[in-house]
Amino acid sequence: MYSYREYINKKMLRVLMSGLLTALFLSGCDETQQDVSASASSEQAHIRNAQCYALPKAPVNIQNGSYPFWSDHSAGSNIQNLQSTLSDIEKSQDKTLVYYSLAIIIQADKATEIVSKETFTPQEAKLQVTALNSLIAEAKECYKATPPSDNASLIRYSFLLDSANQYSNLVAERIQRQQSHVAYSEGEKAQIGSMSEWMVKGSAGRVIRAYNKVVSSFNDLS
Repeated sequence: MYSYREYINKKMLRVLMSGLLTALFLSGCDETQQDVSASASSEQAHIRNAQCYALPKAPVNIQNGSYPFWSDHSAGSNIQNLQSTLSDIEKSQDKTLVYYSLAIIIQADKATEIVSKETFTPQEAKLQVTALNSLIAEAKECYKATPPSDNASLIRYSFLLDSANQYSNLVAERIQRQQSHVAYSEGEKAQIGSMSEWMVKGSAGRVIRAYNKVVSSFNDLS
């Protein structure tokens, strides 16, 4: 009887050990698959941002820091020429930080053109903000991929991205106020059209001031 029980116990031990080894093997396979997936994802990101590893080189026609600050008469006046420059940059360098910086300022110009008006269509403005946010997100990925040691002035691009992000938030704030039909208080009305309009939440002056900060950051890149 004792021998039979011993036989059964040994057999059960072998079954348990076999199951344990199988589980460990499968677990190892899962980790290997995860490692492979992570590696593939990293490689894809590297390929996607490969152009960002190069030193940004601004074309001569945008090196002089001459992008205009906002004013009623200059709105959108230079967009067509800059779109052509943007296309040339993409062809010669691909989508580097130089490309994204110019694309962001152009897109911000388009958005300001809409929301600087007293009344506008929120849906149209939202499309412009969505396009801007997409460019900012891509530019941030490109910035992360660019080795800081390769460009001493790289930090200036981070200033541009920060100001663009702040600008986007204030445009969204203005759209929300327009969409919700929030009237200005008497105190706010007194500030509209004055130097302190930028303090009024959801006002055109607040957006324009943020836009001019983006322009200033862009011009500082040169």
